Amino acid sequence: MAWNKHWMVAGAAVAVLAMGGLASARQEREAPGVSLAGEVVAAASAFETYTRGAGSISPAVFTNGEGVARALVAGAAYKAEQLEAGMIAYGAIAALQEPAFIDGVRQAARQTSREALVERLLASPESVVEIEGVGLAAARAQLALQGRGAPLAVAGRAVKQSAYDIQRETWSKAAVADNVGRLARVKQLSATAFAPGQDDAGRLIQAATGAGGGFAEGGRVFTPVTVRSAALAALAVLDAAGDADVPRLAPVLGEKKTNFCMKIAKLNLYQCLAVAGPHYEDVFCLGQHAMIDTAQCVNDAAGTNLSSPAVAPPSPPPRPAGFVIPVASAAPSAIAPTTLAQAPQ
Repeated sequence: MAWNKHWMVAGAAVAVLAMGGLASARQEREAPGVSLAGEVVAAASAFETYTRGAGSISPAVFTNGEGVARALVAGAAYKAEQLEAGMIAYGAIAALQEPAFIDGVRQAARQTSREALVERLLASPESVVEIEGVGLAAARAQLALQGRGAPLAVAGRAVKQSAYDIQRETWSKAAVADNVGRLARVKQLSATAFAPGQDDAGRLIQAATGAGGGFAEGGRVFTPVTVRSAALAALAVLDAAGDADVPRLAPVLGEKKTNFCMKIAKLNLYQCLAVAGPHYEDVFCLGQHAMIDTAQCVNDAAGTNLSSPAVAPPSPPPRPAGFVIPVASAAPSAIAPTTLAQAPQ
């Protein structure tokens, strides 16, 4: 089934439409907005899907070799480059919830020009720190990323501990069948980009916008990734992050240190699996290198030393799939209609 979603800032609210036909058309007419490219949203969805899936791996599944193999697939199933771009895009969706930042971007565009501001952000994503409200937007991105990295790290430590716990069980000491083929399959998974399914957009928007509020302006920590998340969010507000803009977004969607961290995590996983023998050693490789190492990359990208920890508000009640989900409000004077773009089918 095609992934038919519109990603937009309606006024100053991130929203997703999952409806078709007349209902969708009516929403488009009533809610002018700005778009994020389908490829960018797919990367954010890859990040959310992987961290959610790998973070749910439980030691309880390690009762035989088949359980280990299934968990290894879930823990290894990400492409490093897509996950790197995905965490930046995921943070951008969170940053777009900050009304003060939306106002700040529009004000900055009025003070210079939209074109000049777009070119400056593309050439130097770090220049986003000059925009009013960026501290709160970066804090939202940071909290959203920490909300993905922390549970993955906890799950990874539990899986790693189970590698020692299951050694008393006879099955865990048996050699992994076709260990060469197992490594080849993991490498293939790691080279395959995630393609979102029909239900992934709803989960993504709920996860990325579920943390917010309670920020102290002086308590934020800018990192290269949260700064790029804010820059991407600003470009979306300026109608410069749609499908046609993807070739220009590379400096915003990539960050050298995070890219290196993700690739090293994968390399360590490969090396660990290459020398692993019995099933319990595969469990160790999974816990340490597929989960803990990857979580560390996410947590490092988010930053971990907030002097004033952000507090998330209560989660909103679930909304039926297919409805617009607003996450921020701005002053009416700050709202300027822009073009709505559709993610590729």
